[in-house]
Amino acid sequence: MHECFFCGPTKRPLTEEHVWPVWVSRLLRGKYGSDHFVHIRSTGDDASGLWKAPVLKVTTKSVCDKCNNEWLSAFENDVIKPIASPLILGEPIDIIKPRDQEKLAAWAYKMALLLEIAMPQKERAPEFFTAVERLDFRKTTFTNEQVRVFLANFKYGQEPAHAHQHQHTLTRRDDQVTFTRRITTTTAGCLAMQVFAVRLVATGQLAYATSEMEVEFLGRAKTAIAPIWPPSSNAVRWSDLDVMSKEDIEQFTEMWSKAEGLFWPVDPGGIAPSFSGS
Repeated sequence: MHECFFCGPTKRPLTEEHVWPVWVSRLLRGKYGSDHFVHIRSTGDDASGLWKAPVLKVTTKSVCDKCNNEWLSAFENDVIKPIASPLILGEPIDIIKPRDQEKLAAWAYKMALLLEIAMPQKERAPEFFTAVERLDFRKTTFTNEQVRVFLANFKYGQEPAHAHQHQHTLTRRDDQVTFTRRITTTTAGCLAMQVFAVRLVATGQLAYATSEMEVEFLGRAKTAIAPIWPPSSNAVRWSDLDVMSKEDIEQFTEMWSKAEGLFWPVDPGGIAPSFSGS
């Protein structure tokens, strides 16, 4: 008996699942006259892995063949690829419709889930999302209703793909509630996505981020970030968003830790595993 990351106990074989699907690599490969990607893996300030491959090879062999080759393959190849490809390539896009926002949010959420186990075992932090929450995603292909997801338009420069996870445990000053928040930022070409989740320490339950969002938007984030989940009836006017630089993306990753006067840090260091491909 095996343990599939999404569907749980199964007799089916486990297969290698890519955090970024292979078609993303095909879109980005050759942008700089190279036929491969150089990968850097780090935890905090320390680089822990360096390798090159013809595709963005950040993978985990923990997804059963049915989930990988049927469910995720159909979701990413048939549903996500037509929506995300022009955004990744930086092609002129006017609006992103509400239904497409929901799909992109689910894709960002899938990446956030998989990145938790894409690190080598000895470098992993404890998993933030639970087996029940992963199974719910498997059944519905919808982002958890307590999670928030944001999009940004990225001028990606020399890093065609990037992923970063931060985790902090904080106590809210006004009511002494302690919670852990996980922020996952991923990029692919010109598309940047961020998944923001809060879990109450006392109950272990995900909580909708309310005052946890009362933070300072830094740099171009004020005019470059588009919320896409929870769902809205409004289209995102992609062409109206400012374009974020690499420095802006770094601030996008860090800005949620910049809240002033709202929280006491419990573990200010948190965790910060990251990947980048160039």
